[in-house]
Amino acid sequence: MATPEEWANRYWQMSRKYMRQAQEELEQGDWSQASEKAWGAAAEALKSVAAQRRWNHKSHGLLRDMATQLYMEFGNRRIIELYGILENVHVNYYEHRFDGDEVQYQIDNCREFLDELDSIRNSPPRRFTPGNREQERRIQRLTLYHPDRETDAALDIATLPPVEPDL
Repeated sequence: MATPEEWANRYWQMSRKYMRQAQEELEQGDWSQASEKAWGAAAEALKSVAAQRRWNHKSHGLLRDMATQLYMEFGNRRIIELYGILENVHVNYYEHRFDGDEVQYQIDNCREFLDELDSIRNSPPRRFTPGNREQERRIQRLTLYHPDRETDAALDIATLPPVEPDL
């Protein structure tokens, strides 16, 4: 069974891989795929931080919870702003709204988002006390996860897509 740190490192590697692929797809003129790869890079980076913190990260719906909680802990509005922007790049995969210049802008936003998350990955968690019921519920959604329990450890790290080491 992989450790939370092994999961975190693998998700981070996948994030970097998808970021490279986003730029490659953009340069080839496939704006839809470039958008989806940028979104994938953002999602995997969030899952990296979540794995480090032993947060539940096994559903798409928890991504906003992760971004919101990191914003609340670190007081960095840019995290939640960039997450909101990047949700639009995910929509572009299905809706084809953005042209190449707009997708490049989104990829640049994704790079900034990854930089913000990288600084958090390398910082200890900050103390956070929920101030209302919704904050309590978000914490519950994120912490009702136990990677050591068989039911929560169902995903095997070996089933994740392969990544190449950073050069």
